[in-house]
Amino acid sequence: MFRYSRLLVGTVLMLAATLAIADPQATILVVQGKIRVFNDAKSSEYRFTEEQLLKLKQHSIVTKTTWTPTSTFSGPEITEILNTVGAHGTKVDAITYDDYEVTIPLDDIAKYRAIMAHSMNGKRLERRNYGPLWIMYPVSKYPELQTVKSDAKLVWQIKRLVVR
Repeated sequence: MFRYSRLLVGTVLMLAATLAIADPQATILVVQGKIRVFNDAKSSEYRFTEEQLLKLKQHSIVTKTTWTPTSTFSGPEITEILNTVGAHGTKVDAITYDDYEVTIPLDDIAKYRAIMAHSMNGKRLERRNYGPLWIMYPVSKYPELQTVKSDAKLVWQIKRLVVR
């Protein structure tokens, strides 16, 4: 009985997470830290919905990664997200749903025009396949990005950016 209860609870939680992401008005990305524009002033954060991210200019990167064959990744450039919130730092901490965290210099994001991918090959990224958001660089275009150190910047399941 206990095993079935755990299975039922797990199924319900997964369904709830899927529905939250499917809601275009649900928060999909939180940006905080050194930012000047907030839509949640109480917590000094900017909470992006999927709808807001899709309103930003969309870009595509065709690249392969350590985890995927050559694919087309689509989403707004991270610099556009940071411009929207009035970011004024030198680096950003990318934090995932499992609390993995990596710090990326903003100059690096701008130089390579990294995107916050929400789709791969035209299909919406979901939590079970690198989503809902995946920081993507044009890895195939730049040999210096084809390293284990650079792989650490290809962070998936992003939930929060903290500008430092």
